[in-house]
Amino acid sequence: MNEFEKACNEIEQDRSYESSCENTIEWIRNAETATVFFSQGRYISKIKKLSEKYPDKVQIKHENKDGSIVAHIPVKAIKINIIEGRELTEEEKIRNAEILKRYRKSKDDSFTENTDNTLNETP
Repeated sequence: MNEFEKACNEIEQDRSYESSCENTIEWIRNAETATVFFSQGRYISKIKKLSEKYPDKVQIKHENKDGSIVAHIPVKAIKINIIEGRELTEEEKIRNAEILKRYRKSKDDSFTENTDNTLNETP
């Protein structure tokens, strides 16, 4: 075992945090490829689907025993965005609830009409 492998093993044994919670993305400025590490299932699934769809652009480099993965992806695939919910006034909430209620009722009515028509038809 070389010195690097020994150091890696020592670090792995001495970790005071749970690595199954870690997700990382890293790249060098002006690079076209980023290295990602994901332990979160939804990102693992997404990377696997992308690697199947774009095998020339997304490569899974390593899958760990705990299910986490290391992959290379295009830097262009990284998107950082904050999605904020819109604050609605009470009037808007009431109006939206009424619209939704009318929509659901129209769907229920159309379902009942379609069901009644099919039951009344004679072969």
